[in-house]
Amino acid sequence: MKPPLIPRALLSIVFREPMREAILGDLAEGFADRTTRSGRWNASRWYWSQTLRSIAARWHPTTEFPARPWSGIWKDLRYGARTLRRAPGFSLVAIATLGLGIGGTTAAFSVLDAVLLRPLPYAEPDRLVAIGHPDADTGYPSNLGFLTFRDWRDRTKSIEDAAAMRSWLATITAGPDGTGANAEPERVPAVRVSWNFFRMVGIAPALGRDFRPDEDRPETWRVVLLSDGLWRRRFGADPSIVGRTIRIHDRPYLVVGVMPASLEPLIEARNYSRAEIWAPIGYDDTTRDACRSCQHLTAFARIRPGVSIDAARAELVSVQEAMRREFPADYGSTTATLRPLRDQIVGDVRPLLFVLLGAVSAVLLIGCANLAGLLLARGAGRERELAVRSALGASRGRLVRQLLTEAALLSALGGGFGVLLAAGGARALTIAAPVDVPRIAGAGLDGRVLLFTVAVTVLAGFAFGLIPALRAWADNPRESLHSGQRSTQDATRWSRRALVAGEVAVAIVLLAGAGLMIRTMGNLLRVDPGFDPHRLLTMDLAFVGPPYAEDPAVFATQQRILEGVRALPGVEAAAFASQIPLGGNMDTWGFHAEGHPLYGTADAPSVERYGVTPDYFNVMRIPLKRGRLLTEADRADAPRVIVVGETTAAQVWPGQEAIGKRVRMPGVKGEWYTVVGIVGDVRHYELAAPPTMQMYVGQPHVTDSFVTLTVRTAGDPLSIASAARAIVIREAPGVAPAAPATLEQLVSKSVEQRRFAMLVLAVFAAIALTLAAIGLYGTIAYMVARRGREFGVRMALGARRSDIARLVLSEGMQLVVAGLVVGGAGAVLAGRLMDSLLYGVEPSDPVTLAAILVVVAVASIAAQIVPLLRATATDPATALHAE
Repeated sequence: MKPPLIPRALLSIVFREPMREAILGDLAEGFADRTTRSGRWNASRWYWSQTLRSIAARWHPTTEFPARPWSGIWKDLRYGARTLRRAPGFSLVAIATLGLGIGGTTAAFSVLDAVLLRPLPYAEPDRLVAIGHPDADTGYPSNLGFLTFRDWRDRTKSIEDAAAMRSWLATITAGPDGTGANAEPERVPAVRVSWNFFRMVGIAPALGRDFRPDEDRPETWRVVLLSDGLWRRRFGADPSIVGRTIRIHDRPYLVVGVMPASLEPLIEARNYSRAEIWAPIGYDDTTRDACRSCQHLTAFARIRPGVSIDAARAELVSVQEAMRREFPADYGSTTATLRPLRDQIVGDVRPLLFVLLGAVSAVLLIGCANLAGLLLARGAGRERELAVRSALGASRGRLVRQLLTEAALLSALGGGFGVLLAAGGARALTIAAPVDVPRIAGAGLDGRVLLFTVAVTVLAGFAFGLIPALRAWADNPRESLHSGQRSTQDATRWSRRALVAGEVAVAIVLLAGAGLMIRTMGNLLRVDPGFDPHRLLTMDLAFVGPPYAEDPAVFATQQRILEGVRALPGVEAAAFASQIPLGGNMDTWGFHAEGHPLYGTADAPSVERYGVTPDYFNVMRIPLKRGRLLTEADRADAPRVIVVGETTAAQVWPGQEAIGKRVRMPGVKGEWYTVVGIVGDVRHYELAAPPTMQMYVGQPHVTDSFVTLTVRTAGDPLSIASAARAIVIREAPGVAPAAPATLEQLVSKSVEQRRFAMLVLAVFAAIALTLAAIGLYGTIAYMVARRGREFGVRMALGARRSDIARLVLSEGMQLVVAGLVVGGAGAVLAGRLMDSLLYGVEPSDPVTLAAILVVVAVASIAAQIVPLLRATATDPATALHAE
């Protein structure tokens, strides 16, 4: 029988004629004999192995190539398992260290993967963008007017399709065909969208149909799509709900479809809230809110295939420039921008997630360095074993393979333990993470995450197993066998010292990050928000529907509710406001001061408008600076007055007295309002943001349908929540109060991201410092054990114990100083990368760096105390006797 053709063809390509024929000749006779005795399958397998062996022998005669290479690895694994079983303490420490590092890294990656790496759940998400006027602070797309949105959509050729969205608070008052009319109203998060919104993002209803173009008009927009969760919770998953009406704000709405359970309303949640009801916007040119300067819509677009983001942005800007020249009174200097939808949704939390992954990866790195040091020290104790095996014929490659196999086995066991920890760690991170992190609920173990775990496990085994293996390769086994032991300056000394210095450096980077975040949180907690958040209850209400169609009816209902709440035991004051600080909403109006030139509504400065009842300043404890506050005398038929913040007064009337000045707000019937008071600024968006321009208008003059009830109490504000809610339901039928919250909860929520970053960095910095101290302890203890005789001889020759102590301390402090130099540079770089999370502190803050120096010095000295005492307790007589 002839040998297979594939090896012959391969040999004809790789080797010249003489070597090819020699190899085939060597194999031919044995191959034929093997075929007759064991069958074709065994012969083929034997032929392949012998071919490879012959090629290796001809190529390099000294190369070891066993007939069954996998059998050698299997033997190495069994021998490695026996070796680890004989050292259970070392094995358990190594597996636990690796498991913690790999588990933490896997859990962090699962969050990063769910939030940042996975594609958005829309069709061709890379072509989806957010469009709008650039925000003054961030430059990101912000709100725009309906007519602006329509013109951008029609005039920009790079845009294939576009859709807009606006906020909507829906209160379901009755079920299909009026059923459930006696049930308690339910307030449901909702949005209104362009009719083509779901078509643009590539999602179809699971039940029923999508919106039609003729339904996106002022007279026909009362049709809705329900979320799967609302459909099951409120309507019992009844498929006949499609085509029937439900009552929202006591008006009939036709249900046309139910969205799939897999729908992720990321766009809605990022800009408003996680919607459960969708309805068309219902605007046309005649709608009062469909103006160019009424910037209350959030817009999105799909760019055409082959068009880059930069090209689409440039065209959008040019279109806006042409519109600004065409409508100068509406736009002023306003321009346009766009941003990839993924960045718009997750951009704010990106630094936080990278801080998390960096922190756990640093701990894994330190753990690998510690294990490498332990294996180096352990390898020093196995010198004679390796030397004997070498003398019996094992090559250096064989010994290195054995050491790498043991490291791989340790890494695999640690990775398996890490997977178990990662399952709980991912769940813990989703609970502890800030609530505004999008898509974090999808974090968990799946194929992608497990593949990452395998990669990390392999890399970790390679990382901590490579240095001991290289050390074994460089050693001369015969010298070890003849000398019996190493000299005091053994060959692994510098490797172990470098590993410990690296551990200290990584720990310093984490300590610096934790210190900067602690300083940031301290600065934020010292910020004066402009109000007193303690003992304050908040509750959102929506006065919408036929009973509240007129402003006097809304205001009268608000007054009845306030009277009932003020009568509750423990209530000190109560008031209504259209927006509250840190509540996540805003209402910005144009502000035209009398005597200031105004060439168009766009030239008027934007000022945050709060519609409040008179007691609001008392409830919030906002201080009066000059003039007076709003009072009960400022009724609807009284002269129109406003109160402004300090920043507003300073920027609109610099160097002048603002009290007595008159202003006009476009869109409010053109009346003039007189400034009667100036109050302190409040931090409306977050504690880290500077105060903005603010004004306060009485509810009788501009009555809001969507308001927040604020109640100051003498004790726990949540204790009166149920009673206050009952008063609202009694006095305002059809109005469903939102879940009550305290203002302290809102303040805490505003710093959630920074608090989470601080906790993560503080925890992992403590772990890293502990591991680095353990590594330092192990290195110094090993050095003391190896140099014990030397210390005894030194003391016998006249050295004092303080000299020995100084010698040992200098050994350890050299490593710490090296780590401080490298870690200090890394700490400054890490601070710059975290700059967006910092507040009131520089990335290279000297106070933080000084504190780190003290902490590391104390930890390093503590780690060396036991080896130091052991070195100074050396008996000179015993040392001389041993010599």
